[in-house]
Amino acid sequence: MLNVMQIGYGYWGTNVAQKIYASEKLKLRYLAESDMGRRRVAEKRFSGQVEIVEDYKKYLDTSIDAVVICTQTKYSFEIAMDAIKYGKHVFIEKPIADNVAKAEKLIEAAKDKALVLHCDHLMVYNPVIQYIKRLVDLKEIGEIMYIDIERVNLGPIRKDINALLDLAIHDIAVVDFLMGEGRKPDSLSAYGTNFVGNQETITYLTMKYNSTLINIQSSWISPVKVRRMVIGGTDKMLIFDDLKIDKLSIYDRGIEIVQGKEYGEYEYKTRTGDIFIPHIEMSDSLQNSLEHFADCVLDGKESLSGPAQSLRVMEVLERAQQELRKIDTNQE
Repeated sequence: MLNVMQIGYGYWGTNVAQKIYASEKLKLRYLAESDMGRRRVAEKRFSGQVEIVEDYKKYLDTSIDAVVICTQTKYSFEIAMDAIKYGKHVFIEKPIADNVAKAEKLIEAAKDKALVLHCDHLMVYNPVIQYIKRLVDLKEIGEIMYIDIERVNLGPIRKDINALLDLAIHDIAVVDFLMGEGRKPDSLSAYGTNFVGNQETITYLTMKYNSTLINIQSSWISPVKVRRMVIGGTDKMLIFDDLKIDKLSIYDRGIEIVQGKEYGEYEYKTRTGDIFIPHIEMSDSLQNSLEHFADCVLDGKESLSGPAQSLRVMEVLERAQQELRKIDTNQE
C-alpha cells in the first residue's frame, strides 16, 4: 500500500480524497490545504483519520511514497517539482502543466529519479473507452474515418483556464489513446469565443490524423449537459453517450462500394444492419486512475497517461492555444 499526501482540497480535491480514502492500494496520510475554511471541512470529514496540514513542504521529507496534486494548474508545476526533488512519485490533475516547456521539465526531472509521473487523464480509465479501444485494436470497426465529440454544459465558468484546457483535454487524451502508436495530429485548427469571463467559454478543435478527421466541441455555456462521442468506422459505427444508462451502442452500418453497370464505374450504397448494446461492467474512472497509478509505482512501470501521453496531449493543447490566440489577434 502506498502512503500518499494529497495537496489541495477544493472542488475536485474533495472527490479525489474520498477515492484515496476508500482505496485498498493507497493510504491517505496527509491532506495539505492552505485555505483555513477548506481545512475545517476536511477535518470534519475525516475526523482524525487523516492529518490535515497547511504547508505541504513541511511533510515532503516524511515516509510518504507519493503526492496527489489537486490544485489549480498555475500552482501544480512548482508543487510537482518539489515532490520530485524529495523523491516522491507524482499523480497530477490535468493538464500536466500549462505549457510544453514546463511539461518537459517535469518529465525530465521524474525520469532522472526514476519516479512515476501520472497525469489524471480521467477518460482513458473509463470502462467504455477501454472497451472501445479493444474494438479498435481488434479492427472490429474497421478503419476510423472520423470522431465527433461534444462535451458541453452550463458552467462553472473558470477564470484560470479556458474551456479547451478544462474540457477538451479529456477528449484529446481519449483520441490519443484510441489512435495509438504514439501518433500525433498532422494538422489542427481551433476557434473559440468568450462572451462571458476573460477566457474562451466555447471552443471548437479540429484535427486530422492522416485521413481520420476529429472534431471536438467544448463549452461552459450550453443550456444542456452533453457527453457524447460518435466514431465512424469503415465497418461499424459507435455512439458513446456517457449520460445514458446504456452508454455504448454499436451500429452495423456504413457505406459500401459496389460495381456499377459499366466497367470501371462504382456506386456507393448505404448498409443498414443491427444495433448492438454490449454489457460493460462499470467502475469509477477516478478510482481506476488512482489505482492504476498505485500499480505503476508498485510494479515499476510507466502509466498509460504518463510522460509520453501527457506530453503529446500538452503539445496538442499548446498548438490549439496558439491557434486561438492567432484568431484573437486577427480580430483586433
